[in-house]
Amino acid sequence: MKQKDIPVLQYPWPYEIGPFSQLFYEEQNNWLDTDYQFMSESTRTKYKKHGLVEAASYMFPAANTREQVRPLARFMVWLTLCDDYHELCPVDKFADVRDRIMDIMMGDQPKPDDIGLMRQVALSREEFLPYVNENWLQRWTKSFYNYTTYGIMEETPYKLKKEFPTLSSYLLIREYSIAMYPYGDPVEPSINYMVPDAISEHPVIRRLKMLMCRIIAIQNDFGSIEKELAVDTEFLNIILIIRHQYKVSLEEAIAEAMRIHDEYVKEFVELQNCLPDFGPEQKNVERFVHNVALMISGLGAWYHKGISTRYKTPGEFPKPEYGISL
Repeated sequence: MKQKDIPVLQYPWPYEIGPFSQLFYEEQNNWLDTDYQFMSESTRTKYKKHGLVEAASYMFPAANTREQVRPLARFMVWLTLCDDYHELCPVDKFADVRDRIMDIMMGDQPKPDDIGLMRQVALSREEFLPYVNENWLQRWTKSFYNYTTYGIMEETPYKLKKEFPTLSSYLLIREYSIAMYPYGDPVEPSINYMVPDAISEHPVIRRLKMLMCRIIAIQNDFGSIEKELAVDTEFLNIILIIRHQYKVSLEEAIAEAMRIHDEYVKEFVELQNCLPDFGPEQKNVERFVHNVALMISGLGAWYHKGISTRYKTPGEFPKPEYGISL
């Protein structure tokens, strides 16, 4: 099955593209050639064509200065490459990587012998600082902990054992491993509004964030299905899991995955339309939730309208290089 034959997921929100979508490629290539030299040159060349910096403008269209967009673009590249590189990293070793990154997210400085990933996340933090507060930095770091601990580190055993998780287990793990909890936090600096902690922890806001993560996880699985059908070692795609668990055809699995996705979208819209009364913060919270929704529709548009070769071109998805001597 070719990617062009996969249905395009639909959303009730428009998508917008920020004004700087094409302006970070030169900077991106410099980041890759400076701080990602622990990856092979051929892999870095592939990443230069993935359009990851462009995705930031699709997902955060409200960011209206180049300085606001830069940490969004840098962090998008960083999260993606960190995830790809450590895909087969043993859990105990990745725990050390996670802890070191968290120290840097909270203000520790990279050491001379740290790989470039550490310098790049330190630069993201520095660039976010003019737009955020200490509470946001703590939430951002916690989101990263949850992404790595309950996402990546829960997926790894399935990858190493080459086993499918159950659908229910997968949905819970993928909610975290898609990395949209830490990458969703920058919605706040992109709209110049720090959500108060009491509101950020409200069950409705937490549920909306969860739905955003699960919707984008399924969106990603649809966007990468051709690539993953081409190998026999992919066990963490909702379509393949449904096909395996329920012994149905690929077409039936796609239809069921779409149904789950559409139910999540329906719930998001219902909650968005009946937010609790947040008093004087109401308008800002509504604006925040609207921009969370734009992350979803924007990324969906990027998959289909952006220039990325990440999923569209055979052979352009890099293989994990952790543990490989270059």
